[in-house]
Amino acid sequence: VITLLGWGPAALWVAVLFLLSELPGAGVSLPADTDKLVHGGLYLILGLSLAWGKARTGSGVPVVVLLLMGVGYGALDEWHQGFVPGRDVSVGDWAADSIGVMLGLLLFSSFSSRFRDDDAAPSESTTSTGSEGY
Repeated sequence: VITLLGWGPAALWVAVLFLLSELPGAGVSLPADTDKLVHGGLYLILGLSLAWGKARTGSGVPVVVLLLMGVGYGALDEWHQGFVPGRDVSVGDWAADSIGVMLGLLLFSSFSSRFRDDDAAPSESTTSTGSEGY
């Protein structure tokens, strides 16, 4: 149950992104010059949900792996759009996706101490010197 509650939001968001990518080009109308902001915002949510999964499950997955997962999915999503009528592959969109994932991970990490990779490392104040109690 913890795994589903932890990684479920990321899995659900990946499904939403896939469904959005399936929309034909004529079905997607965005105001001029907002395309990259939309891509970044959608993938910021992916970054947040990946970070949530790591924090919620206590997973030892390094943050760099989460970043690679998000950036990799963005690349696959762009490739997939090449097969959808009226859509095309855009390196600029992928860059916006990647920036969004990075910002999502950074935003989550700035508010959650449970997210950091170094959680397992003892702090100086809790490190035993061997002289306690003597």
